[in-house]
Amino acid sequence: MLKRGAVLGASLAMTALLAACGSQATPTPSGEKPPQTTQASGPKISDPKDAAAVPPCDILPPDAATSLGLNPESKKLSESESQSCGWRSFDERDRLSFTAIPNRSLSSYLNNRSQFVDFEELTIAGHPAVRANRNDPQKLGSCSIFLATKDGQILSSIVSFFDKTKDPCGFAQHALEAAVPKLPAAK
Repeated sequence: MLKRGAVLGASLAMTALLAACGSQATPTPSGEKPPQTTQASGPKISDPKDAAAVPPCDILPPDAATSLGLNPESKKLSESESQSCGWRSFDERDRLSFTAIPNRSLSSYLNNRSQFVDFEELTIAGHPAVRANRNDPQKLGSCSIFLATKDGQILSSIVSFFDKTKDPCGFAQHALEAAVPKLPAAK
């Protein structure tokens, strides 16, 4: 059980690390930073939603959590700029977390796909998304999916299963399918 918490914590830390790395400029040989360029936004988002417009623990409605086999009681996981919330199965063996990541586009994953052992482009609830994992999700029992809710915002779904015969990526996708349509439209 402690190992599962460590895996989920490491996944959340990796999400925060990727967020921090994506916006740093590399100094030129003279020591000056080059001018900032706007990162390509990635695929077009036809129905933009704003995951940061709702409290993080309201991203997944209680009825959706219950239908996924999760306890609808959630727990806020961070107070940082990235809003995170987690849910556990009723037996507390499986976990789901959602994190709204501002100032990030899907292109940060698409342009770095070689860094992931498991990488797949997806469309979830009409939004472009990627499954991007540094390890084999089935062996680890953990999967991360990053969905573009609007230009410059990502909603990550990270699942960690105790039982490695379950499909963590399928579950992460189902959780996003349940949550994204309920998000408010981006302004």
